[in-house]
Amino acid sequence: MKKSTKEYEEWKKIPEISKTAYHHLKERRFREAESEFRTILEIDKKNIYALVGIADVFKGEKKYDQAEEYYMQARKVDPVNKFALIGLADTYRGAKKFTKAIEVWEEYLSYSENEYDIAILTRLGDTFRKTKNFNKAIECYKRAMSIDSKNPYALSGLGHLYFENKNFRESLSYWHQLIEIQHDDVIVLTSTGNCYRKMKLYNEALKFFYKALEKEENNFYALYGLADSYRGLHEYEKAADYWRKILKSDPQNKKILTRLGDAYRNLGNAETARFYYKKAIEQDFDYYAILGLSMLDKMENNFDAAIQNLNQLKNLSGLNYQLTILLSECYQSLGDRDKAREIISEALKKGIQNKDLKNRLKLLTGRSR
Repeated sequence: MKKSTKEYEEWKKIPEISKTAYHHLKERRFREAESEFRTILEIDKKNIYALVGIADVFKGEKKYDQAEEYYMQARKVDPVNKFALIGLADTYRGAKKFTKAIEVWEEYLSYSENEYDIAILTRLGDTFRKTKNFNKAIECYKRAMSIDSKNPYALSGLGHLYFENKNFRESLSYWHQLIEIQHDDVIVLTSTGNCYRKMKLYNEALKFFYKALEKEENNFYALYGLADSYRGLHEYEKAADYWRKILKSDPQNKKILTRLGDAYRNLGNAETARFYYKKAIEQDFDYYAILGLSMLDKMENNFDAAIQNLNQLKNLSGLNYQLTILLSECYQSLGDRDKAREIISEALKKGIQNKDLKNRLKLLTGRSR
């Protein structure tokens, strides 16, 4: 049907309106962008750019259901539209619908003239990693690296993947490659430090956490890495300094409160340690804070109080090696050798096989004859 002069004049405005709309979208002025895109749809209800644009607005606002609706409308107009496919896959990923995201990424690659689209391959790799399909993820990252061996997204993806699988040495190789490219990137620096920390190479870890802190002085991961590395080195005063720095910006963090309690307990400052353990427990139940209080009570010969807390942990989470030893030692200190033996026997029957437990049981049994 031939358009009227008025309709033709309206159609001529679309490119300029679209330009304005996408400028608003880029600046995250979502309501203004949506308004402009809807103006386009009033002129052309099947305009692919406006449909994708409104979907992008909702995706940017994390309104994933609405975003999906408009991407699907765009696909009805053009089933293989690149921007609709990418947006839809990103929407599914944002909504944690990873299986659907994978389906769309793979569909996109089947349509793409270049099946080795690096951006899509790395996103697909990330999504496979999220679903624990590590072999598929590695395949995607390696395909991306076959085009660009220094691609930061592929290197980062592999670094995270091997770290998540506790293969810290392999993970480290990728973070070091990234450092050559992005030597000032805080995430790269802290990730490298974390590999060394997990490998218990604490002095090496410290170098990278300090470099990260130079770039971002209050970075949580750098401060945490420094504190935990000093804890591993048994330098508890320095560890406490960095735990306290984290608490300045996150005073209710029960894990950090507990770690600070541990540091003061190891420094022999029972009063301050108890203060932080109790603050942690005030936030919520914390296994390690209660364990720390039990250790303090044992140190101060408050064996009944220690046993009460340890039994609470036992009832909640079951026996483990540490609880067994602590309970046995407390019962022995109270002169109840039968209970000291009984708790070890119980642990052994539950499958907690440990040479120290067996030796301790022999000693307790031998002395009772």
